[in-house]
Amino acid sequence: MKKQNHNIFRFVKITQLLSPRRTAALVAMFTVLVSAISSPAHGAPDDAPPAPPAPPAPQSQLHAGEAIFQITNHIKVPAAPHGVAFSSDGATAYVAGSGANKIAVIDLRAHKIIRELDAGEVPLDVILAADQRSLIATQFRKGELLRIPLDPGAKPTPLSIETIKEGASLFSPEVQGKRYLVCEYEDTIVELHAPIASHAHNSAPRSWKTPDAPYPADLTADGVLLFVPCRGANSVQVIDTLNNTIAAEVPVGEHPEGGAVTHDNTSYIVASGAANEINYINTASFEVINTITEGVGERPFSVTLTTDGAFGVINNSGANTISILDVKAKKIVGDLTVGAQPIVVRAHPDGHRLYISCEGDDTFHELRYTPAPTPPVDPNVKTEVVVLGMIHSGHLTSEKYSVAAIQNIVRLIDPDAILTEIPPNRLERAMHQLKELGAVTEPRVSRFPEYIDAIFPMLSDKTFRIIPCAGWTAEMNNYRNAQLKRLAEDDASRKEWAEYEQAVEAMDRQLKELGPEDDPRTIHTDEYDQIIKEGLEPYNRHFNDILADGGWDNINAKHFALIESYLNQARGKGERILITFGAAHKYWFLEQLRARYDVTLLEVAPFLDALTPQRID
Repeated sequence: MKKQNHNIFRFVKITQLLSPRRTAALVAMFTVLVSAISSPAHGAPDDAPPAPPAPPAPQSQLHAGEAIFQITNHIKVPAAPHGVAFSSDGATAYVAGSGANKIAVIDLRAHKIIRELDAGEVPLDVILAADQRSLIATQFRKGELLRIPLDPGAKPTPLSIETIKEGASLFSPEVQGKRYLVCEYEDTIVELHAPIASHAHNSAPRSWKTPDAPYPADLTADGVLLFVPCRGANSVQVIDTLNNTIAAEVPVGEHPEGGAVTHDNTSYIVASGAANEINYINTASFEVINTITEGVGERPFSVTLTTDGAFGVINNSGANTISILDVKAKKIVGDLTVGAQPIVVRAHPDGHRLYISCEGDDTFHELRYTPAPTPPVDPNVKTEVVVLGMIHSGHLTSEKYSVAAIQNIVRLIDPDAILTEIPPNRLERAMHQLKELGAVTEPRVSRFPEYIDAIFPMLSDKTFRIIPCAGWTAEMNNYRNAQLKRLAEDDASRKEWAEYEQAVEAMDRQLKELGPEDDPRTIHTDEYDQIIKEGLEPYNRHFNDILADGGWDNINAKHFALIESYLNQARGKGERILITFGAAHKYWFLEQLRARYDVTLLEVAPFLDALTPQRID
């Protein structure tokens, strides 16, 4: 295939043997060649149409609000550069030259190649092995990986892993100690546990069949949902790795080839190259919720997020540009000029650089990212926090803690923000339904009367913000339920299960002795919190790890991570924040909040005392 041949039939046969990403470049070269051959030898005739306008001048800097993107350096690298890895100190980049069968070792301070390593056959991607003394490279034409020692003189050795097939292309990011590798020719994606080099010969990690021509995947931060763009099927396959099931196949624009999960895990953003569009897929409903076409460059190939998640860098493989996407605003804010056919973008761990491999002209570009400045924080300004325990469906029948009572308490607290037991990937849909239909049917949100019947109706005349802070996912819930059923029926767990059931019975009895279970004055006492904590201790001790993210400590940690994220954003602003979760979670959150120097905890009792009996009853 390296020999030139001007026979069209032979050209078509060659393109059939190539990866789709290589075909596009070859077609472009062929078009230029045909144009040159068919043009007059001595200039254009007098009646020729006017020459097209000159291309715009290269753009090397872009302001996105207060953030700045700037192309600062580029160097020549071995042919057809693709994947990029970085040394642990960030000083060195390793660039896979797939057309030269080399790995270029680049000093990022001096901006020059200091070594070239033999890298087998068509190494499309490379990662640093866990020992930091070797690299692992994919072998696109073989069903294997290659271990490449960094020690001078040491020879590469193949890593044969049974489930890796021909067409192994680019690794996913490492999440929860795992990476995923698509095998484009065999319509397969393979799960690899870090460190990859430790895999035994012929070991067989999990793999899944995909629709036609899978391209590089990305995952949610918990490692559960795996999104695989399938170029030949014009769809994105969603794999639930926790329950080992296919969760969905989502139709998107023509030829999806790469994407990224947003940092809040609410969306997967995928570039559909042949459609010249960007699609947002919701991670709960698995529906395309936004499509961007305005400002999208020619043949967008993939999406790489800045380290802070604020922007996406989209490499336009049909041009010599990258587009900058404002992730939250869901719009393209501008383009920058790079080399021909930018094919892979990787974020540097320092959070301020991204690197772009340009396959069309064998160049490697550095993109500097300067985030918007962070306002100074006054450590003397505290955030006031109130934790209000909810009883969910009990609010509909309780006389003491009714929907009306919640509204009256919220009015007295007068919060700037209400942190809710709603997952982030479900709030947007619920708010849309509320605005357009006047009713919320989103299944996770609609089960909470404290929101549907109490807090949401107050939005029309109140200025508080609704912040989704539930770490719950449907996949975690399915896994937890299956494991609890198994534990309840497992003779080996009979002793632990009996201890758990006895503790829950004792907890229920003590709560009844404490006072009415639907009385907010009872719920918001230290005695209530201590009874809950002691009652759930055996459940947590025996089953937390078994239930994975659905374990008691684990799910509370996921909830509180989202709560804490908002508290960090609110630091120094003097806000009053109301946290509304199920009452059983309250003690867990209070323990964490008491450890924060920037928080002033407000007791619920004074707000209850300020209500007249008629207003709370």
